[in-house]
Amino acid sequence: MGDTSKNVEEYLKDFKIKDAVTGQQEIFSIPSSSTVEDGLKELAQRKILSLPVLDKKTNKYIGIVSISDIVIAICFNPCFSKVSKGGDSMEKLTKKDLKDILKKSVLKNPIQDVLGMTEEGKNLWVFQESEDMVKLAEYFSQGVHRALVVREGKGPCFVTQSDVVKFLASKTKADNSLAIAELLKKPLSELGHVENEKKVVTVTDNETALTGFRRLLQWQSFRDWNLAALPVVDSKTGKIVGNLSESDLRGLNHDRLLDVLFTVPAYLKTFYGEMRKPETVVATATFGEAIDKVSTIDSFRLLFVKSIVSQQIIASEVHRLWIVDADEKPIGVFSLSDIISQFTTFSWSHMKAMDKMFE
Repeated sequence: MGDTSKNVEEYLKDFKIKDAVTGQQEIFSIPSSSTVEDGLKELAQRKILSLPVLDKKTNKYIGIVSISDIVIAICFNPCFSKVSKGGDSMEKLTKKDLKDILKKSVLKNPIQDVLGMTEEGKNLWVFQESEDMVKLAEYFSQGVHRALVVREGKGPCFVTQSDVVKFLASKTKADNSLAIAELLKKPLSELGHVENEKKVVTVTDNETALTGFRRLLQWQSFRDWNLAALPVVDSKTGKIVGNLSESDLRGLNHDRLLDVLFTVPAYLKTFYGEMRKPETVVATATFGEAIDKVSTIDSFRLLFVKSIVSQQIIASEVHRLWIVDADEKPIGVFSLSDIISQFTTFSWSHMKAMDKMFE
């Protein structure tokens, strides 16, 4: 039932990492000689965002390649130097330009060539399954998306932010502590998730997918934007109409490389048949409602009957909710990192408060 006097930041101290990885499958690796295109295919088929890279000559892992590494390698490749950000960018290119893009693409390069393109990709966080859950949560609350867990008597596995959020969802449901009850009732606007001072970074529906992928990764401040996604907004009204994330590049191949020069809606339609409706929530929604909306498994809806918003994230296999105003314009975001940070001593809202002190 839970200790009624327990502080939220102490909530995870009684749990171990193994509690969040029960039933996790052993990791799948990709040979270092495989191509970037092979890597994208595996990520798409397995519905994952990263792969350990194995050197078959030494039978040792040489790193982990993530979708972020591949997005940077593809979208910031000099082959796209002549491309403008508008939807008419392809029309401005000559046949020679298009051939050069295909010829100079990194898709046929060895996957090992794109290792470490991002800060997260340069590091491998490894934990023992017997370590305290709070230690893992501290890293995840600061934007780390995944870590390797060494298990006794089993092969290693990955643990992700989603795994920890699911774990929290299952545990807080039956918890009767006052601190948890108070947290679940707090509106997102009071938890620092609404951007009152800064404009939310977006991509418009008349800009290219290439522009969107570049924009979501080019921000210098780790604190300002570490979401691996952007809201797609109507160029005339500013209303949110879609969502573009790094994962939308999975499955890209040589034959479809030029699709990134389509407008964002057209690009997404080539992959999914339509531009999927974005998952949104209003600023007055409570933390409890939001955490229910973030679950990735339909069965979790039954666990969070009292928290409608968090259910939406979990059930829709999304990693964030866009906070919108009365005009459906994005004014903030609620991510998996935000959920986890509430159960640690780290909070993005604290960092934003410190930023204002030094302005």
